[in-house]
Amino acid sequence: MEFRVSLAHWADIAERVRPLRLAVFVVEQGVPAHLEMDDRDRHCLHALAEDASGAVIGTGRLLPQDAGVGRVGRMAVAPDWRGKGVGAAMLDALLAAARARGDLLIELHAQLHAAPFYDRAGFARVGDVYEEAGIPHITMRRALTA
Repeated sequence: MEFRVSLAHWADIAERVRPLRLAVFVVEQGVPAHLEMDDRDRHCLHALAEDASGAVIGTGRLLPQDAGVGRVGRMAVAPDWRGKGVGAAMLDALLAAARARGDLLIELHAQLHAAPFYDRAGFARVGDVYEEAGIPHITMRRALTA
């Protein structure tokens, strides 16, 4: 199955990716809509994964840099595309963008069930499990090298 990943600003892709984020986070996972959609999107760089026909199959975001630390969030992949490399390709693109802007460290709040995905990508678990939006999470970090 063929797909492509690009990076974009929220104003250029919001209407295209909003349905996927709502389907994954709000409908599938039960996250309240007011928590899922926030004002930070407009300040983030977003990964956009599309299938060969141009349909949105994945998204994620890189928040603005804070003292050399970047933060990845809102990673979502359409159910039919999970386990096919879409998440890894989006994460690679976001990490490359973070590295290019000078980030030294990436942090994320992984849903506990997704932590093995981030383990495989070189992230380390930090601290204890906690709840965000009623879902167990763990903080994970990865140093970026040139």
